[in-house]
Amino acid sequence: MSQPPPHGYPPQPGDRSQQPSAPLPPLAPPTLPSPVISAPDPAAAPVRRPVWRKPAVLGLVLALVLGAGGWALWSFLGDGGQGHKKPAAAAKDAPGTVAWKAGARTKPDDKGMKEAPGTWFTSSLVVKAEPDMVTAYDVRTGEKKWSFLLADPLCAASRESEDNVAVVAIRIGGACARMLAVDLRDGHRIWDELIVDDKDAAEALIPEKWKNARLEIALHDGHAYAIWGTGGQTRRLKDGKRVEDEKWDACEMVDTAGGDLLIAITYCGDKGTTIRSLDPEKLDKPRWSRKIEEKQDGILSVVSTSPLVITQSPGKAGPDARDDFVVLDPANGNDRTRVPYNSYWRLGFCFLPTSGCTGAVVDKNSLYVAGKGVTMAYDLATGKERWTYKADAGRVTLPVSVRDGEVAAYTPATAERRGRVTYVSAASGKALRTVEHSDREADRKNEAMMAKVQGYPRLRNDRLLLIDDGEYEDAGSGMIFAINAPSAD
Repeated sequence: MSQPPPHGYPPQPGDRSQQPSAPLPPLAPPTLPSPVISAPDPAAAPVRRPVWRKPAVLGLVLALVLGAGGWALWSFLGDGGQGHKKPAAAAKDAPGTVAWKAGARTKPDDKGMKEAPGTWFTSSLVVKAEPDMVTAYDVRTGEKKWSFLLADPLCAASRESEDNVAVVAIRIGGACARMLAVDLRDGHRIWDELIVDDKDAAEALIPEKWKNARLEIALHDGHAYAIWGTGGQTRRLKDGKRVEDEKWDACEMVDTAGGDLLIAITYCGDKGTTIRSLDPEKLDKPRWSRKIEEKQDGILSVVSTSPLVITQSPGKAGPDARDDFVVLDPANGNDRTRVPYNSYWRLGFCFLPTSGCTGAVVDKNSLYVAGKGVTMAYDLATGKERWTYKADAGRVTLPVSVRDGEVAAYTPATAERRGRVTYVSAASGKALRTVEHSDREADRKNEAMMAKVQGYPRLRNDRLLLIDDGEYEDAGSGMIFAINAPSAD
């Protein structure tokens, strides 16, 4: 049996396995409750990510699964109860020890997976969206600062936040039909709006012929942009007022990313793939638009918008599908530099609505890529390799941050071997110092489990945060696992 490509198989337009069997009833605009700290509703309906959004991972995940063995997920909460967990007082701030952990606060039901995209940061908080709630934790201590229930299941979230505001969408009557903006500092809702009129939601947002084109959200220049199978719209971030709408014939998949640019991608079958840079106030007049032939380089993922870096893979399934990194000119979308596929690379999840690609980090001048036993650096101006940092030959090592001339390279734990973060010179690739993680069996296993979920590690406020940005199906699954990772001795 052939292995799947690193980011999962390309979309299969003929797959109708997840289509709704009958038209949805008209949607009545519900009123969401005021933000309160409360227990989640265990009866909430699950939300399944379409098949093309559940990529199989050749390197990172496979290696960690094999390393972790068959231990039970409940071990994440083995010391009793759900939610925030405090480490032993004696090890509170010791480098490499577990600082805190938070379990999933929503219990799954017999219908399987639930979605949990959405992670954002303020200066002191990490804010996590779960299937039916949003919760903020202190990055350093894990103390819960605020939490509120969602009236219906979460179905989409912005990758980014802007001015301490993030946007999520919830599912109403089967359609991902309502967006709300949240102030990340205190959890209050800034606005709460239906995306389209309730009578049009079923037809517009989950049409049978393009089921994979789920709603995606991006933030850019004071606006929230939502895109789906037949169109998109922008709203002002400060008050939710609708600014612009766009419509097109059915597209099979869509994606978007915000930040310094607003990028939209549409996969429209025989009409090909189009990548656009949008003006949120003039959606019908993109800053530039570029068509890409599906059969050549049709599957894209936006790694960064500053600089603009994407992955491109051949538009076919199977072991021959490989991903290059491509730097695009932000002014016109033309190729500037291409970093060709390297067999050492071990990229993880791409196409995540709240992140770029696991295993790839970009700064102003360089691209850093995870590999088996290595982390590799490339010059974004030339596409040439700058250096290779050699780590543990048997494990993947991921770049997780670049700061003050140093790259933090993370080697996840397995059930038998502790993890570690090594700080590497961004100029030379030379290892400067290493923080070894806890060697307690439970800590190793918990770290190994959290390192293989959909999501990617973040290094914030001297905490290495392993966060689930995808799906979970077990009551004992973890949402956040925080490790003390001081940047200096």
